[in-house]
Formats: sequence, structure tokens, C-alpha cells
Amino acid sequence: MNSPSPSARARLRHALLRIGAGRHAPEADLRTDLECALSELAEEMLGERSRVGSVTLGSADHTWGRNLGLRLADHDVGLPNLLWRADGSALPTRVRETHPALRQDEWEAALLVGKLILTVLESEPDPDPDPEPEPVRDEAVPHPQRLPRPARAPGRESFCRSLTDIAEHGNPQDELTALLRTTLLAFASETPDNQEAAQHIAVLSTAPPQPAMRLCLSRSGLSLGQVLLSADGCPVPGSVLEEFPDLNQDEWNAVMHVTGLVLSAFETEPANAAGRLPHST
Repeated sequence: MNSPSPSARARLRHALLRIGAGRHAPEADLRTDLECALSELAEEMLGERSRVGSVTLGSADHTWGRNLGLRLADHDVGLPNLLWRADGSALPTRVRETHPALRQDEWEAALLVGKLILTVLESEPDPDPDPEPEPVRDEAVPHPQRLPRPARAPGRESFCRSLTDIAEHGNPQDELTALLRTTLLAFASETPDNQEAAQHIAVLSTAPPQPAMRLCLSRSGLSLGQVLLSADGCPVPGSVLEEFPDLNQDEWNAVMHVTGLVLSAFETEPANAAGRLPHST
């Protein structure tokens, strides 16, 4: 696996954050930026194994409004929805072989945190889907889009900022961990599952000679992004197939690839690539 260039993570991070922050940006522009940045990081980290081309930026209408997020193009379903269906799925054999110290509860926490991060990066739902007199039309979607889209709610904004702080600010890792856990629960609500997952995660610094801040499992120190990327090729969970029987292996690989790459985008660059050392406690 190749090391990504210093700019690849940053470009994907910027494209992801624009989904919710680019209130005046046409949907097609956001989609192009996201797909290009995702493909670039995938090529460098996954090479020919990458299946991220199955994922795009799309819109969905909900009872609470219309928003933008990462979706499987051929199924028109959001990645968080697919990961929700994987709740409670068994730790895949291949992942266990790659990370022998990983436990079932940590695997479940990795999936839960992954889908919460994918969710928080979506645009704020627009409660009024009716178009204005002069809507901006996007050829890739069948209905008009309203601009500007709603601004991020405070809870969503705080969670996004805590993720960005991991990659862009040299704060002590304990401080970053506390902020991440607090904002995650403020955004997702303090249910028992979310509280348990929050305790399973931490922001930790990798060891020299390439120290970098990463979102990790607190007990084992394993990178969440690497754990999810190691699920490449693992069978589609039965609970997912029950809801989406036409989902194939390549598409499930795409879900794991994109989720892992999104988490990797919020890591700091290795110190010798970025030209600076992150702080640690």
C-alpha cells in the first residue's frame, strides 16, 4: 500500500467539508470535486483494488428535508444507510486475521463511528424542498435544487470542526480526543451505543519516524481508517443483503473503501511529508 501524497488527504477533506459548507455551490461542482479527490486518494492508497467509482455525491428526499451526501450510484442509497444495516455484523475473518487484537465490540464501534462521520459530512437538510422561481438545475438530478442550502446546525458544525482539528491543528491528543467524543455525542445523541462507541475511539499519535495524529481505537491504537480498509473483499453482511439483495461484492467493497478513505482524510500528514511534527501528550 502506497503512502498518499501530502495534498491527497487535504483535497479530499476539503471536498468533503464543502458538501455541508458550500451553500452557494451547484451540486454538480461539489460532485466533481468530491469524485476527483476521492479517486486520487484511492489510487494512492488502494491502487487497482479501488472500487470508489461506484460512489457519488447525490441528494435524497426525507420527511425532514432534502440533503446531499455520499451514495451508491446504481442503488441510490446513502452510505450511512448501508452501514446502519450492518449493525451487529460479525467481525469479518479477514479483518481479524489482519488485526488479531481487534475485538467484536471495537469492530462495531468502528462501523458506528464511520457512519456517524459520513452523516455529519452531509449537507443540512432543507426543510422546504419546493423550488424557488429561478432554481439552479443540475443535469445529474431529476429535480431542481435550491440555492443557497441551509447552513450547518451548531451540533453538526462542532463535530466537523473537531474532525478538522485532528488534521490541521497541533493540539495535544488528549484534548483532541475529549473534543471529538463530546461533539460526536452532541451531534448523535447520548444513546448507550453511541456512548460506548465514543469511549472506544481516541486521537493518537503514530510512532516516529513518521508521527501523525490519527483517529484510532483507544484500546488497541489501531487506525479506524485502516481497520475499515482491511475489510476489502469481506462478504456482504447478511443483514445488508436482506435489505439490499441486489448489492454485489464490488459495491460493498466500495462502501468500505470510501468510509476508510474518509476517515483517513481527517488524519494529519506524516511529519516528514508535511514538514512538521504534531504535538502529543
